[in-house]
Amino acid sequence: MITLVIADNEEKAKEIIAAMLKEGRLNLDISKEENIVRIIKKDNGSGRESLKDSLIELEDSLFYQKQGVLYKSILEVIEKPLFEHILKRTEGNQLKAAKILGINRNTMRSKIKKLGINVGIYKISYE
Repeated sequence: MITLVIADNEEKAKEIIAAMLKEGRLNLDISKEENIVRIIKKDNGSGRESLKDSLIELEDSLFYQKQGVLYKSILEVIEKPLFEHILKRTEGNQLKAAKILGINRNTMRSKIKKLGINVGIYKISYE
């Protein structure tokens, strides 16, 4: 698993990683090459260039370790957080999320299942 942490500064990134470790959401076994944590400094400048630079930096870090599965490895890093963010934004509404992403709702549901995303946590309860 590759975990990508984007923060304003290194101290904030360390806080995020510590919280993830404490909550059990992050398991670091540095003896395995696939367990990588990348810290990318958040740039408040042009978002598109910053994202491009971050992706290039991610690709550079994975190039030798993930040859033959590089595309899949990068998608694994990006896809789940993207889907989770869109589901949060749509309060768990998969049809709205699929429309925002420009994919079919069945594809959305298939990806949610494949990525192991619990949609229920994004739904708002009105009780």
